Amino acid sequence: MTNPETPKYIATEERKEQARRLVKDFLQEQNTSVYRLARMLNETYGRSASDSNLLNKLTRSSFKVTELMDIAELFDYEIKFVPKIPIEGHENSSNLL
Repeated sequence: MTNPETPKYIATEERKEQARRLVKDFLQEQNTSVYRLARMLNETYGRSASDSNLLNKLTRSSFKVTELMDIAELFDYEIKFVPKIPIEGHENSSNLL
């Protein structure tokens, strides 16, 4: 149960757009569509991922990390965290965390 005093994380519209673009660009690079992706997920993982379900997740930027990992795996990719390379003359904001 969540603590009523703890605020729920709400992603900014900018962050949601970054996530949408990430998935859309990846699918485009793989020369596939959300419709084909839904079929591939169903065939490979036995999931009931409908076209409309995936389109909604893409619109809302609400994929679970495990779903993204499954999508990456379908195309022989993996998801990992990599450090940002700072641009010369700009402070690395990750040091502020």
